[in-house]
Amino acid sequence: MKRIILSLTLVLTVSMIFAQTSKEINFDSYLKKIEKSNAEIQDPKKSIKDATWISRSELMMDVYDAQLLRAYVNMDPQTFMLVVGKPLSQTQEEVEGVAVDKYVMERVTFYFAGGKLERWEVTKPILANPLDLSFEGIKKAIEIDVNGKKIKKHQEILSKLKGFYVNEGSNSYAQKDYKGAYNNFKRVIEVGQMPQLNHKDTAIFYYAALSAQLAGDYENAITYYKEAIALNFTSEGAAYYNMYEAYKSLEKADDAVKYLEEGFTKFPKNPNILFSLINHYINKGDDPSKILVYMEKALSDDPNNASLYFAKGTLHDKLNDVEEATKSYIKAIEIDPKFFDAYYNLGALYFNNGVKFVEEANKVPAREVDKYDALMAKANVEFRKSLPYMEKALEINSNSKEVLEALKNIYFRFRSESDEMNKKYQETNEKLKSL
Repeated sequence: MKRIILSLTLVLTVSMIFAQTSKEINFDSYLKKIEKSNAEIQDPKKSIKDATWISRSELMMDVYDAQLLRAYVNMDPQTFMLVVGKPLSQTQEEVEGVAVDKYVMERVTFYFAGGKLERWEVTKPILANPLDLSFEGIKKAIEIDVNGKKIKKHQEILSKLKGFYVNEGSNSYAQKDYKGAYNNFKRVIEVGQMPQLNHKDTAIFYYAALSAQLAGDYENAITYYKEAIALNFTSEGAAYYNMYEAYKSLEKADDAVKYLEEGFTKFPKNPNILFSLINHYINKGDDPSKILVYMEKALSDDPNNASLYFAKGTLHDKLNDVEEATKSYIKAIEIDPKFFDAYYNLGALYFNNGVKFVEEANKVPAREVDKYDALMAKANVEFRKSLPYMEKALEINSNSKEVLEALKNIYFRFRSESDEMNKKYQETNEKLKSL
């Protein structure tokens, strides 16, 4: 998933970061304020006043912001230096092939990727879960204010709190803490659904679903994908495909195929939906003509899509329709001359045909020499057809063990025909041993 950055987060944060920089944050003062707030909510007289809980809610949001030294997702390094200050140490490391700049501060470590703040880790927190405490505080204030006299103040706090939860959800996701991301995005939804706001952040339903799915919480993922779809936020059809995968993880794929079909009608160019639909029907043994309807529809909308022709070839391949499979693979290669899978599948199609002739020949009685020779000759024809496509596949991916194994067998078969074939056999064999 792309980095989750919503304008709401930046608006809420940018509007206040310049009021106080990290250099002016007094953490001892915050500890005293927290202690005072804890005492007030235990006081029988003060705890029944909405002002006490409003003050606590605002304090807890400020604590959260202070713990981040007023930094926020997507902050650039220049702004960081102005607002947060110079880090105690700055290093660069590679994470999954991406250069990440690590800024270490006294109480928090920040990570920048692509010139933007991506995530952080609070190493010396003032307080655990300040946002949840803030939410509890504002809910209590609303409960006390039965006449809604301070609804504008409540709305202001809830809107700001929602932004902070988006911020923290994005951070959790970037850390691959998907359960934490789900919990934070779920909070965004809960805050938005408070009567004082009555607002649904459509994208957040999708991100909550995706985070739940990555956390292995498939039931909740399905629930929020359905909500996202109902709100017309599908991330170009990804919600339909992801929901199908969630159902499949629960071994309920049959219950979800209707969502793939609906997704296909709305996003016929989404390859994940199409391929899942095709594979589902093939695995179920459904009528091939039913699958081809989806395939032809997709190709009519996107006739130059090599992946679609490849999928069509795969379908015909599985149906043992060699002629149509060959045509589709060749068309995929014509559109994309670097399409490794199309070269490999076409080569494998001929190779497997050759193997079938060999197996048939091996069943022929020893006295029927002519029949045996005829079948082996047919096998050799198929292996020779396979050769150029396998060699082309190897040009594209020189470390493919599957291709190397196929070529080793072909070269071995024809090694006595020429020095070149024997040399290629030796080279391929050595390459396989080195992998």
